[in-house]
Amino acid sequence: MRVIKNMNDMVKIAIITGTITLVNGPLLIALLGRKWKRNDELAALKGELKTVSKILRHLGNGLDIGLRNDRVIFRALREHSINGESEEQEKIMEEYFTRCTIAGFKTDKGE
Repeated sequence: MRVIKNMNDMVKIAIITGTITLVNGPLLIALLGRKWKRNDELAALKGELKTVSKILRHLGNGLDIGLRNDRVIFRALREHSINGESEEQEKIMEEYFTRCTIAGFKTDKGE
């Protein structure tokens, strides 16, 4: 290692060190800020995916109930009789609508 011989070398070292420090500080902060922003966006996206998943689950349940209703209706038309299945399906639909309403209120509150 070379010994610093005069004040001029010391000034050069100070300027180089100061420049590196000034460049690295904001650069590091900018890189970390970008990473934190990306992490925040990923967290928000995960929350939105959970919401979409819940909505799709509700829609899937509703479609399933609708298809079962069609099956009950077509069976009643084929057999020219109404049995207790239609009342049971009506009860299932009411429970479904109640669950959807409750879930809708919860979603509005951010839960």
